[in-house]
Amino acid sequence: MRPGRAIWLLVALLTLLVLASCGRPTPRRLSARRPPRSRRRRPPAGPPRRRQHTPPPLAHCNAQPDADAHGYGSPDRVSDAVRPPAASPPVPQEGAPCGLVDTLDFPVAPPLAEQAYLIQGFGRGGRPAGQHAGEDWGLLGRPNLGAPVYAIGHGRVTYAQPLGWGRDKGVIIVEHRFADGSRILSFYGHLDPPSVTLRAGDCVERSQEIARIGQPRTPPHLHFEMRSHLPDEPGPGYWPNPSAAGWTNPSQYIWNERMAGSPGVAWSRPLNGAALADAGAPLVIDDESVTALEPATGAASWRLPVDEGVAGATRSADGSTLYVLDTAGVLSAYDLPDPSAARWQLALAVDEDTTLAPLADGGVLVSTWGINFEEREGTWELLGRRQMTAVSAEGEVVWERTRPAPLYWQPRDDHWVLAGSELILAASGSDARVWSIDREGPAEWTVDVSPRFTVIDDQLWGFDANTIYRLQPDSREVEIVAQLAPAAPGIEAILPLPDGRILLAHRDRADRRLMLLDGSGAQLWDRSYASLAAGSSDLLRSGTQTVMLTQNTSRAGTRVDLYTVDLEDASLRHIFAGGGPVSATPASAWRADDGRLLLAIPGGSLLALDLAPAQQ
Repeated sequence: MRPGRAIWLLVALLTLLVLASCGRPTPRRLSARRPPRSRRRRPPAGPPRRRQHTPPPLAHCNAQPDADAHGYGSPDRVSDAVRPPAASPPVPQEGAPCGLVDTLDFPVAPPLAEQAYLIQGFGRGGRPAGQHAGEDWGLLGRPNLGAPVYAIGHGRVTYAQPLGWGRDKGVIIVEHRFADGSRILSFYGHLDPPSVTLRAGDCVERSQEIARIGQPRTPPHLHFEMRSHLPDEPGPGYWPNPSAAGWTNPSQYIWNERMAGSPGVAWSRPLNGAALADAGAPLVIDDESVTALEPATGAASWRLPVDEGVAGATRSADGSTLYVLDTAGVLSAYDLPDPSAARWQLALAVDEDTTLAPLADGGVLVSTWGINFEEREGTWELLGRRQMTAVSAEGEVVWERTRPAPLYWQPRDDHWVLAGSELILAASGSDARVWSIDREGPAEWTVDVSPRFTVIDDQLWGFDANTIYRLQPDSREVEIVAQLAPAAPGIEAILPLPDGRILLAHRDRADRRLMLLDGSGAQLWDRSYASLAAGSSDLLRSGTQTVMLTQNTSRAGTRVDLYTVDLEDASLRHIFAGGGPVSATPASAWRADDGRLLLAIPGGSLLALDLAPAQQ
């Protein structure tokens, strides 16, 4: 070999060795030294000084890799305890000549429409006739025209016409009977006329191909409905208020039926609003009412209609009072457990987006946000405005504060928790603040972050993308427990454990992983779970069990999964799979007083889950 070529080969070899050392980060402890001690000082009397906070620098070779690079965590170890819904062939019986429903699948790409997408959802506007009475579906990776359409469950055809919708092509309607005696109709529209060969009275089985998508006046797609009326006529496709006239949200209905049959599910019910995370009787808040549920069965124990519509609701700190704000700005207080009549009412000037939080002394904080046009230096600007109003338990305004706010901030983005005699509020956005709020008004903390909160055994914890804190409400100080290298989005959730360790879910461009820290912030282990393809994660305790909740929203809907975490061998066990329609509000879970886990999927379902049967 010539000398010149040997030199070049040596240089290339050395370059590859350097790149390899930078591409594979050396395992390290997150905090080699003890975290800094909390510097205690008296709460400031005047405007606070913001404490600047500098994360530790990254070494050159530990720079974040590209999104498709190998992650840092050890490969995941996941066992699966989830069993598919029990399937059974249709058996004719009295009242159900084509058999009873065993479970329900989606009408395209069954069972879960994972290779499909929702074009237009249920209840959407767009026509003078009103709201969409069903869902419009398309297929991923292939043309919609000619794509197969499947029966969602065992049933009997009640209507089938190749030109049932005239220029908008064929229609099939199927009746489905359930073991409890109830029934539902599934509707399939815009079908290719030659493919509609079924006739009224025919039996179909779940996931049986019944037709193909045709060419209506619009681009090809499947119009799919679930309804309790019109068994033998197509109907309009749009209606002023379909939910009140016999139609139901198809994706919500299918998911709720599938989850209701999952092991460990004690009860489930559709959730068309929000559920307050309360360990006692859950509260369901929708646009028109507030409903309390029996924890054991999920049945409604009482329902409070609100004529003007619900803008916000919460319980008092001791659970004895229900506060409801209607869309006209009237705040009402009701005695629990029988909210038959308002104890007092108070008219407030509030903007569109509002949230309510209980004050420690029994009152309530009303936090609103709105947009103002203001003149500044001769020009008009569009500005946000945050307003906080504290109302006592007797219905009197104690104080009001107004300050500028980010234009796109919303009150529901804030995080709050009760701590002693104060409400601790972390306001999100570019004007992020942490406040202690009581009858005297809000006091700003001397901290330059807006942490999300979690309370474990009366200890208040917070975290942002890179840092875990202990918060001291009495002194309004923050102790830094652990700092991670800067990453986006960084820490997604933390769970302080009874033995002093901390479990956290972390995300960066390269990996998703669970990490276990000791009480000083040093890393004990980390485990990659990037293969789970989760969009977001949360952590919680249910008795002695540690649980991770993951969710992923696609164009077809929201998928929610639960895993138990073995803290000793760093393994996961998949115990529940569910979902619901597409929703901008994330799912949440919390432990009820009876030991069950309550899972709320906004726009989908609220259900109670026994963890022991779910893991068998």
